[in-house]
Amino acid sequence: MNSITATRNIPANAATVWALVSDVTTVQAFHPRVQTVDLLSDAATGLGATRRCNFYDGTSVVEVVDSIEEGRRVHLTLSEYDVPMKSFEAAITLKPLTGGQTQVSMILTYSMKFGVLGKLMDVAMVRGQMSKLMNEVLAGMAHHLRTGETVGENTAMAA
Repeated sequence: MNSITATRNIPANAATVWALVSDVTTVQAFHPRVQTVDLLSDAATGLGATRRCNFYDGTSVVEVVDSIEEGRRVHLTLSEYDVPMKSFEAAITLKPLTGGQTQVSMILTYSMKFGVLGKLMDVAMVRGQMSKLMNEVLAGMAHHLRTGETVGENTAMAA
């Protein structure tokens, strides 16, 4: 399994950040590549909450909350995606900081398809693309929480 982590200090308290990341329907407010979200479960929060993220490029992914530590960590398993991965998981963890800030970490864990070719693809492009995307998502989260604006594919965000 491969793992990539991105971390950012967000200018909002942990309860505010938790409200945003624990509700599977709110990702389109801060993820710059998610155009819309379809709720696929009865509840938008908690174990089993399931969404379909529809991206601006016409692709989509289904994500289900399969583990949760209230107020601290949410873990999702991804499926129905068009990427060269056999398995794909994401976790978001929160750590309260002084001054009303929260350290948010995104951890992606995945295994590539295609054997040796997949390993080469991972080193040559996947790791870099995924790391860039994770940092864009965290920047989008900070922007949304700071301004209240929904982040879209053309939103200009501060670094």
